[in-house]
Amino acid sequence: MSDPLTDRLPPQNREAERGVLGGILRDPDVLSDVQQVITASHFYFDAHQKIYQALCDLQNESQPIDLVLLHDKLRKNKQLDDVGGADYLAELWEAVPTGANAEYHAKLVRDTSMVRGLIHASNEILRDSYDRAQSADELVSQAERKIMEVAKSSIQGDTIPLAETIKDAFERLDSRIGKDNLALSGLPTNYVDLDNITAGLQNSELVIIAARPSVGKTAFALNVVRNIITEADGNGNSPVVLFFSLEMARIELAERLLCCQSRVDSHKVRKGHLNSDDIQKLMDAGDILRRARLYIDDTPSRTMIQIAATARRLQKKHEREGGLKLIVIDYLQLIEPENRRDPRQEQVAQISRRLKFLARELLIPVIALAQVNRASEDRQDHKPRLSDLRESGSIEQDADTCMMLHRPGKFDGQTEDNILEVIIAKQRNGPTGEITLTWRKEYNRYENYIPDVGMGDGV
Repeated sequence: MSDPLTDRLPPQNREAERGVLGGILRDPDVLSDVQQVITASHFYFDAHQKIYQALCDLQNESQPIDLVLLHDKLRKNKQLDDVGGADYLAELWEAVPTGANAEYHAKLVRDTSMVRGLIHASNEILRDSYDRAQSADELVSQAERKIMEVAKSSIQGDTIPLAETIKDAFERLDSRIGKDNLALSGLPTNYVDLDNITAGLQNSELVIIAARPSVGKTAFALNVVRNIITEADGNGNSPVVLFFSLEMARIELAERLLCCQSRVDSHKVRKGHLNSDDIQKLMDAGDILRRARLYIDDTPSRTMIQIAATARRLQKKHEREGGLKLIVIDYLQLIEPENRRDPRQEQVAQISRRLKFLARELLIPVIALAQVNRASEDRQDHKPRLSDLRESGSIEQDADTCMMLHRPGKFDGQTEDNILEVIIAKQRNGPTGEITLTWRKEYNRYENYIPDVGMGDGV
């Protein structure tokens, strides 16, 4: 069938399709391998779709596969004439001498099907764009969803033997033992108590940092980032970090980092009341931060497709230097949903799921800040819990680690206001617990807490 917009036949690979079907007939055992790659819908020719489905049905019914049984199955389905009869089935048998290449042919069929899917999606996007029946934002969202559906069709699973996985586990263990800091297997935050519980930020894990508004989520995330980017490796390079700020402008984040690094009062910076000593501290801090490889994207209304695309580009750009090491998103509930018509709970569930997939795809930790509801304010201790995460329980489900931030001094009137409690409410592969940090408000800076003193240790 030709393309209505271009009047051209869509891409197809007849010989590859015949190779798949002939290979299965020659060696029925390869059908299980082929099913990991394609479904009947990947075939372009209707006859091939029906033949492949009949072969799958025979397998599902625990029947052997051969020309006679396939012929009988198609006859019972009243599809024998549709596929070209017994003569065409015999042609498929003769199409290939062996089933050895059936999986390779299946990948060709899948790739050609994906190209057809892209053409079809593009045609629909063109048609909808010319019709202008929807707003521009809705058109973009719809286009993203159609492209994502094509991308999902290419995802295939694979099974790995335990022996190979055990080998990988020992290799990872060897790499951990070889580190100077034997306690840490992940990216260190340089907060001693936090790193003791988490062993650092782990690759492939989604970390949620949640709190009520104005408790200090952004400040805490920025401090973690600053601790990471100011630590150079043996070659003098800092880790590459990507920060998506959906709430604050990048210049505000830069000012916060400068005050945090220099220990200059942020209120004085805002007013411009700086003496020569303050200016020198800021310039020294600027020199350190300029060498850091932190990338800030403060574009509002980012979708997960855009976030993932930006991360992949940065990963590719720094591939030779070890790639991207950390992604931070401030904050989860501000990410634009792919479909605005979905219920809000489903929108947030899709976003948290995609964040987890991104962490696994890039093999790096992803930190996402999140809001909690007001339930904690009605409790006696005012501490947030996992159940307080706003709008979707899937955030708790998808997260590998959940850190809930609490400032007891805001509620009890007794605790010093410079105390922050970080509650590790969930850790899939480690213990839970609480740690304490010192909050230096004038510098927007969190420091390691020293008991009985309350002051930081300079980190």
